Amino acid sequence: MSIWIIIGIVLVTATFMEFVAWATHKYVMHGFLWSLHSDHHKKDHYGFLERNDTFFLIFAVPSMVLFIVGSA
Repeated sequence: MSIWIIIGIVLVTATFMEFVAWATHKYVMHGFLWSLHSDHHKKDHYGFLERNDTFFLIFAVPSMVLFIVGSA
């Protein structure tokens, strides 16, 4: 595979993932999951963690499970 094809794949993938991140933030975090994300925008709570940190579980855990199942 040519180096230009590899560079093209990387650039297209990065561009697409930026769109996915933007759309997820706009339509999911500022949409139906605003109740979890809102404390990220207003710092009226105490403690190290905030409800917004649950997005790690929402997005990373299914991804890790799919990687584990796919490699088994």
